Amino acid sequence: MLGLSQVFGREIVVGIDIGSRCIKVVQVESTGAGRFRVIRAGMAETPVDSVRDGVVIGKDSVAQAIKDILQRCNIEATSAVAAISGSSVIVRHVKLPKIPEVTLRKSIKFEASRYISSPLDGSLVEFEITGMVPGEEDKMAVMLVAAPNEMVDSRLAAISAAGLEPISMDIEAFAVQRFLLDLSPERDIFDDTVVLLNIGACATDVNIIAGGQFALTRNIPIGGNNFSQALRAVSPSQELADVEALKQTVDMSVLLQPGAEAVEVSRAQTIQPVLDELLREVRRSMNYYQSQLADPSNANLPAHFGQHNNSPVSRIIVTGGSARLHGLEEYMAARLGTEVEVGIVANGPALEIAPQCSDEVHSAPEQYVLAAGLAMKEMLHSVKRAPQKPKEEIVMAQAA
Repeated sequence: MLGLSQVFGREIVVGIDIGSRCIKVVQVESTGAGRFRVIRAGMAETPVDSVRDGVVIGKDSVAQAIKDILQRCNIEATSAVAAISGSSVIVRHVKLPKIPEVTLRKSIKFEASRYISSPLDGSLVEFEITGMVPGEEDKMAVMLVAAPNEMVDSRLAAISAAGLEPISMDIEAFAVQRFLLDLSPERDIFDDTVVLLNIGACATDVNIIAGGQFALTRNIPIGGNNFSQALRAVSPSQELADVEALKQTVDMSVLLQPGAEAVEVSRAQTIQPVLDELLREVRRSMNYYQSQLADPSNANLPAHFGQHNNSPVSRIIVTGGSARLHGLEEYMAARLGTEVEVGIVANGPALEIAPQCSDEVHSAPEQYVLAAGLAMKEMLHSVKRAPQKPKEEIVMAQAA
């Protein structure tokens, strides 16, 4: 059967972020000359117990939530791009003997098994040849991605059940990078090493970008739910809605202010141990990159990373639902000694927000970054798609 895009000659693609707490849908259009416009965007709570460890357990309930967002926000989409993430999704730079891409594709699972300790049976393995290896002319740098089939298939099934054609499955780290860096008017960040910190409900992704190129991703099992659990100890109610409302009153920056009110300090101190543990893991990730991946004698990165090998992290950009925690930027900057900012969907030189969706987006702009990055995937990168095999299209798109 012909798809709608084939009948009407136009494919309308949306980005769908299926999180454990919320589902977000964003529609973006190109306005020419490297500019884009967010046309519509919407959000809904993820049905209870429908997503577990990145796998969509309740296909029908998630599909219905997506349908509800599309209808409520008047989004007439035909296709969708989604993403995967989590501790079971492995992204790794490796060095392999220089061989043709077609040959590597035939042996990719064997090659990947030499570098990935977890079993690859039942996993989808993809790769991208990223360049030469400094000082080793017979080697090539390759980025490997391995993801459980169950995670990929369950998301494809939910999107299909919502009446959309799933045309591509991305990696969350790449989508966040695409939006926050490709659209940044501050082009000087492409000469630096930047950390993109995506703090979700159940986990945090630490993504290190060197000179505008993806270098490292790590998933830390600490997120907004851990902040909420810590607050339960001081909440007069155990209801989730009440705990979440209490979390909105917390300001972490008061811990940096002598003489702050005792009640405000007490609330921040309740979350502080959890946040400090998260920041310790972030620091470990930064130190690992600096001492291991950035060491030329141990580098698996392409040659163009060489000029950034010794560049310290110049800034941390935070996004995700828990980036809304008041005073997070100031507290993180003080603890990590690095400039911190919140990355949001906002009007700027490269992006504008249409009036009809501004209320939706501005109510929680940092939560729409991933979905917006997914919506832009087909616009910013030329992707070859194998018909009827979208799960094989985990395309490791790099920032321009």
